[in-house]
Amino acid sequence: MNHIRQCLASDKPFFIGRIAGVELLTAYNQQEGDILELSHNIIELENNAGIKVKDHDSLTDYTTKLIEAYDHCTCIAEWEVSGPVYAKTGKGQELVTNRTPHIPKVNARVLEPYYFLEEESWMPLLKGKHILIIHPFVETIKQQLPRLTTVFPDKKWFEDCTFTVIKPPMTLAGNHQNQSWDKHLTAFLSQTYDFDVALIAAGGYGMLIADELFKRGKSVMYIGGALQLFFGIIGRRWFENKEIMAMVNDTWTRPLPADKPVGATKVEKGCYW
Repeated sequence: MNHIRQCLASDKPFFIGRIAGVELLTAYNQQEGDILELSHNIIELENNAGIKVKDHDSLTDYTTKLIEAYDHCTCIAEWEVSGPVYAKTGKGQELVTNRTPHIPKVNARVLEPYYFLEEESWMPLLKGKHILIIHPFVETIKQQLPRLTTVFPDKKWFEDCTFTVIKPPMTLAGNHQNQSWDKHLTAFLSQTYDFDVALIAAGGYGMLIADELFKRGKSVMYIGGALQLFFGIIGRRWFENKEIMAMVNDTWTRPLPADKPVGATKVEKGCYW
């Protein structure tokens, strides 16, 4: 937690990365030459993370850029080795851990501030900043922005903040228009925005987008799927999470139909919706 607080309190650009799932597992199995596992990974990479690769070179380009993005991080959020995420994708995490011994690590749970006391949280340090939100649920987030004081009524989050909300490439569940991942990424990165800190959830593009924005001198945090909860947007993934469901009140919402892509239920049974 302290590493993130120090970054936000500093005037220097920073890059808080987070260990990805199938994306890094794909990179690991490609390096290991495990063709059978890799073939399964590529299917999940396209369906769940939205990364369509057209050939071996396209895959190598993606995994290389992904791994190198972690080399540039100021701090990396890792999954608890005894937890369920690590159990599934831990080999990908170890790939990053072993090549970045010099980069500070924090528990990935730290990126979800609702689990912590207010005095421990990094969220108050966003006060007064212009926040760039990169998330597929643009319309739902815009709806929720005026309601933020009641989403978590006991917390002082996003005080005096201003927002720009933009949609990353939304290519999961087959919505890639038969275009490879790099085409979608290049089109997205052609946009420029002025902001203080970016909070990012963008599937398999997330770490690559964060890396590019950091190279442009910006501060970025790759939060991942849990970012929707910051705005009181609940999804199926959290229905059995008693801690999260205890926070839900009448201000919370499900994602709007406008933010639900075709084939959403193909992605972990529609976990975000």
